[in-house]
This record gives sequence, C-alpha cells and structure tokens, in this order.
Amino acid sequence: MIGTCCLIFIIILLPPLGVFFMKGCGADFWINLCLTLLGYLPGHIHAFYVLIREREEKAQEQRAINQGQTYGAVPPS
Repeated sequence: MIGTCCLIFIIILLPPLGVFFMKGCGADFWINLCLTLLGYLPGHIHAFYVLIREREEKAQEQRAINQGQTYGAVPPS
C-alpha cells in the first residue's frame, strides 16, 4: 500500500491514478476519470473524498478489531 503522503501527491497530479491505487479499476476509478475529464477540480474533490472515506473505513475496521477500545486516547466526555 502506498503511503498517505505519496498518495496525496499523486492525487494532486493525477486524480484518477490516485483512485486507481486506492480502489483498483472499479466504479470509483471510472467515476473519477469522467469527473476529471469534465473538469480538473471535480476529479480532485472526488479523489480526496475517496481517500477520506477509505481512511474512515480502515479506522472503523480497527475499532471493530479492538472492540471499541481506543488505546492511548482520552475518551470524549
């Protein structure tokens, strides 16, 4: 898996390539390619949305593995 900093740099240069590295050649890639062809900014917005969504999914997976325990963090009050 590519590091987050490298992925952000790739997304800035070529949004569809960043989405391809994250999700493969699926629906998100084709949507991003079409949005980038329509305009560079919509492609960026979608690519960063995919990046944030993927990070949230991984965090949720990690919380499920830890049974909801957050280690080293102060619980919200």
